[in-house]
Amino acid sequence: MVSSRRRVCLYFGSFNPLHRAHLHLAQFALDSLPCDEVWLVLSPLNPLKDRASQLPFAWRADYIRRPIHGEPRLRLITLEELLPLPHYTVRSIRALRLLYPEYDFSLLIGSDNLRLIDRWYDYQRLLRIIPLHVYPRPGYPLEDIDPAALPEAMLHLHPEAPQMDLAATELREAALSGEDRSAETAVPELWEELRAQLLSLQS
Repeated sequence: MVSSRRRVCLYFGSFNPLHRAHLHLAQFALDSLPCDEVWLVLSPLNPLKDRASQLPFAWRADYIRRPIHGEPRLRLITLEELLPLPHYTVRSIRALRLLYPEYDFSLLIGSDNLRLIDRWYDYQRLLRIIPLHVYPRPGYPLEDIDPAALPEAMLHLHPEAPQMDLAATELREAALSGEDRSAETAVPELWEELRAQLLSLQS
């Protein structure tokens, strides 16, 4: 019997801002991973990142909605805005499972984050409750990952995934310096608005 349960790959991120590499990776997941949908789970504030450089949550959410509009398999999730601080991935997954019991979830994660997984809150529980699809990040080759070191994890390594060689930090710095890298963003026409938002954070 074919299961009627929908398979969803969760892609957590600050998306500060969303850029082309994020979208390419989400499309890879739709095309190549065992999932029917990819949910972009927007984090209000990553506990491991600097608060001062965070664009407003509502602005980042609207920025994501624009390029995914019309693609029903891509969905923005803003649940973490409603959850108590601090925001931890394992707690958010628990909340999503309660809200959407008819879905089977997996997690899309970069090799850089996997290297730091022991810094995550309740990471051992996280590894036990959800399959991880790991994509390569510069400087963190998948070949260096030893699945035996994480025996409780359901790891799936994807060397064929597109290399995420673009960082949102680079785009923020370019916008502030006056360099035009709008073509690398998810919404090129909002480059000047992005710059204005960043300048307001510095005032």
